[in-house]
Amino acid sequence: MSIGALEDVSVGIVIADDHKRERAWLRDLLQNHLSELAPVYEAEDGKQAYELAIAHQPPLVFLDVEMPVLSGIKSAENIIRELPQTGIIILSNHSDEVFIRKLWKIVPADSAFAYVLKDSTDQQVIDAARAVVSGDCWIHPRVQRIARRVENGSTALTEAEFQVLAHIAMGLTDKGISRRLFITEKAVQARLKCLYTKLGIPIKGGTEEDEFNHRCRALNVGYRRGLINRGELEDWEENLL
Repeated sequence: MSIGALEDVSVGIVIADDHKRERAWLRDLLQNHLSELAPVYEAEDGKQAYELAIAHQPPLVFLDVEMPVLSGIKSAENIIRELPQTGIIILSNHSDEVFIRKLWKIVPADSAFAYVLKDSTDQQVIDAARAVVSGDCWIHPRVQRIARRVENGSTALTEAEFQVLAHIAMGLTDKGISRRLFITEKAVQARLKCLYTKLGIPIKGGTEEDEFNHRCRALNVGYRRGLINRGELEDWEENLL
């Protein structure tokens, strides 16, 4: 479907960001370049975005990835479930792999969506919007490399491996992880071995002469890859307590 055929579909755009300045920039940009999709509805958090989407059923929703009440990813999940024809554009200051993993898990293979970094040019944002409205996908070039890694079986973490990474990030021992996940300590150690391999951490030897602690090294690589960030750690800690 082309932009020229928009008269045959519902119109309107929902934009959600907890920063007023960001909403103003995006609203002005869309009104100047995609006025045929007016009006623009604004939300301050993911819950408001979901409610506006349900009320107006727009063809396009912009969601900041980190918002109060309900995150952009969680809001997107709810909108996709209720309005599968609505295009989703995730806006983020981060290219963290943890966000890419979450988005890939909730977005159906045949749906239209975009992942746009906030330092994108105005033209990139408009290109992303037009692609999604046309039923296509648009991924920021810096995110594409991470997306390929998420889809690569030799480097992408399984949910089981990601779980143990999260638990060692919270300081849990093998015994603590086994209790939390209801698996044996041997199973925890097997998952850790696979985790270390995918993160490129040598695991041969395991002697007292080793210079690196494997768990600490995994956390270091996890931070650098964007598998762990402060927001995720806070959420994990809340669920742990």
